[in-house]
Amino acid sequence: MSRVCQVSGVGPMKGHRRRHPHSGAWKLRAPKKNHTFLPNLQIVTINTPEGRVRVKVTTSVMSSDKFNDYVAGVKPLPKELTRKSRQHLKKK
Repeated sequence: MSRVCQVSGVGPMKGHRRRHPHSGAWKLRAPKKNHTFLPNLQIVTINTPEGRVRVKVTTSVMSSDKFNDYVAGVKPLPKELTRKSRQHLKKK
């Protein structure tokens, strides 16, 4: 299960987790540990003329006007989002 927004393409980012930042001598430096920052993904079901489509979307995109036009049906969804998964039909 990928952790990428299907609309904006936002994915996990890497950085440092810091405990309260000290300054001064080397002994007093704050420890920096590697950390992965995950996007806040939610699954949204959108009704389209072809049927219902589930889309993984970040909460920041959900509040945008452009995405609300998709949900309300004012604008049609892009074709790459309306295609349903065909994983179950593939032969091994």
